[in-house]
Amino acid sequence: MAANQSHNSMEKGDDPRIITPTLEELKTSAYDTPNIEAAMVALHQDGFVVLQNVVDVAHVDHINAYMTKEADEIIKNNAKPFNQGVKSNILQAPPLKDPEYLYNDVFFNPFVIQLMNLYLGANPKWNFVTGNNALPHTKGLRQPVHKDITFFHPECPFYVIANIPLCPFNPTTGSTEFWLGSHASTSGKDQMIATKETHLANANLVVGEPTTNVRDQVREERRKIRPPVQPTCEKGDIMLRDLRTWHAGMPNESDEYRIMLALGYQAQWYPNHTLRSKLPLSQGNFFMKHASQPVEVRANLLPDDSDFGKLNDDFTFRRSV
Repeated sequence: MAANQSHNSMEKGDDPRIITPTLEELKTSAYDTPNIEAAMVALHQDGFVVLQNVVDVAHVDHINAYMTKEADEIIKNNAKPFNQGVKSNILQAPPLKDPEYLYNDVFFNPFVIQLMNLYLGANPKWNFVTGNNALPHTKGLRQPVHKDITFFHPECPFYVIANIPLCPFNPTTGSTEFWLGSHASTSGKDQMIATKETHLANANLVVGEPTTNVRDQVREERRKIRPPVQPTCEKGDIMLRDLRTWHAGMPNESDEYRIMLALGYQAQWYPNHTLRSKLPLSQGNFFMKHASQPVEVRANLLPDDSDFGKLNDDFTFRRSV
């Protein structure tokens, strides 16, 4: 079913490919060969795929209610810097301390982990958790086209982000702009290079290595080949994005926050040994059991009074050796 949908999407335009589980797959919490193949083709060719209807919508609504209330306080207290320097978007991590918000189909989704084992290799590392909130009434404000990478990255799959939208995800609510297929031939040379001046503005940048932003000329040449898209997803869907795929946060013209969670999966061979999720010690059993899924949890378990939102905002995907 999903393979046919993917084929039809390619014929009518450049929509992202959608993998729709069969009733039997939903019962077993695993894709069969046709959907596995469709998902692998999408990730390898597009660097992006939508997994439809794989999360309980009630779970999504419950987390969204908490994070919406929290976002009101964050904005009121000006407690978060804006993402990518544009006043339309903040990082906002999911609730981690209260077990009523810890759902296996969110944090250890079996369909996601099945595909990550196939795309990245056996037993990938889950070592990153945050969220992204496109603020309402931000018409005209968009991020530059970028990668979440500030180094010369491998030119093969090494890291994937799973995004879980907590509300309808479409151009009106600020669905992210994705440049499908941009991952397949990109390198750090496609990005602007950090200078002494940019390093002074952002100490995390290394002079002579890439910044996040894609060079204007490279971006416009790519646009001629395959222009970007803003996908439409519903609650219960998950988006998988190869970390190398170009993207940009877009304005949210609606009246509500557009929140999506972000979980990161790293190939075992990739030598970043320091990136770890920061998680509450009281919920260590939930996270370290990882729902008996074939994934390695790389995490620091910290006292419950730690500021997990702030701690998980500090991350790098750079090689550590």
